[in-house]
Amino acid sequence: MGLLGAALAAAPVSLRAQQDTTRLLKDKIEQSQKRLEEIRQQRQQLRQAMQRLTHQVSTASEEIGNLEKQIGSSSSVVAELDVQIEASGEQVARTTARMLQTRDELTVRKTELHERLKEVYERGPLGPLQVLLSARSFSDLIDRYKYLHLVTLYDRMLVRQVGTLEGKLEEQRSELAGQLSRLQDLRGSKKQELSDLQSLRLQYRRRLSLYRTQRSKAREQEAQLAQDEAQLQNVIAELERARRESERRAGRSTSSSLTTGDLGKLAWPVDGRIIYQFGPERNGGTTINRDGIGIAASEGTPVKAVESGRVEFAGTQGLMGPTVIVSHGGGYYSAYLYLERVRVHVGERVARGQVIGAVGGASSRSGPHIEFQIHQPTAGGAPQPVDPVRWLRSHSGG
Repeated sequence: MGLLGAALAAAPVSLRAQQDTTRLLKDKIEQSQKRLEEIRQQRQQLRQAMQRLTHQVSTASEEIGNLEKQIGSSSSVVAELDVQIEASGEQVARTTARMLQTRDELTVRKTELHERLKEVYERGPLGPLQVLLSARSFSDLIDRYKYLHLVTLYDRMLVRQVGTLEGKLEEQRSELAGQLSRLQDLRGSKKQELSDLQSLRLQYRRRLSLYRTQRSKAREQEAQLAQDEAQLQNVIAELERARRESERRAGRSTSSSLTTGDLGKLAWPVDGRIIYQFGPERNGGTTINRDGIGIAASEGTPVKAVESGRVEFAGTQGLMGPTVIVSHGGGYYSAYLYLERVRVHVGERVARGQVIGAVGGASSRSGPHIEFQIHQPTAGGAPQPVDPVRWLRSHSGG
């Protein structure tokens, strides 16, 4: 009676601790999943920005910065997947342990039920009646009746427990299958992310190598351009010395077709927009000093002299290509660089608005354009380049 009462009084084993642990694991996975979605959204935005950069920027520096951010995002995705894989692995382990515990408990209950059924079968249908009839007194009869009632309750509880445990075991098997499937999916996602990350790193190294090569070439070109600019100034300085010597020998000064009174009045040598300004221009980690302005125009567009004068130079000037220098007298010169071809010759007199060449520069980094310069005299020294925009008419293209 005592053992039977204890069995009936015992409540089902509390799973509160296991449920709390499972809930914590689920919360951990859900929080990680939210972070994972945020990271993936950020990475998608970076990829879209990368596509825009590919079409919009002329150098690879911004693309490299974007790739670095993508690598960081992919590394974060892998880290979050590791968190979920670890948590899911713990879930699988705990579910497996609970399933084994349930199976062992089911085995015990089935054994008990089998023994009870065997006992009932051996006693036959009159067993309970014989127990009651063998009572020695009325109080003994009441005790025996209570005992039989408790036995009946215990048998019913045993049957229910077996059914409940069987359902619980099936539910745990289904839960375990889902967790294993999710774990497999997570591992597959991690494998893909690692592959993407490796691809990004390879792309980053290639892009960085290309960028360094381009930067090195750009620096070489800029150094060459600086030399060409200096050489052009030397050419103009030499032309000016020759002009002054000629005037000294002739004993008279020649008039100038270009004066400060022409500021803001000269026609443009070619119609187009300004793509770089006069003065220092910073490009990446280098700086080049522009002695003129860049005017973009279609290749082959006629280029005209801004004022009358004499052609003092008509030939190729380093990376600047075909170049024309016109002397306007009095130490004033205009220069036209990056031409496709020259249509005048040294010593030729040109009129204002006369075509002297055609737009070139297609192979330069700035694309088809010309560089237009104006050099004005200094007190006893070589002519110095000045901002041509001050001399040109107001122009919508500028």
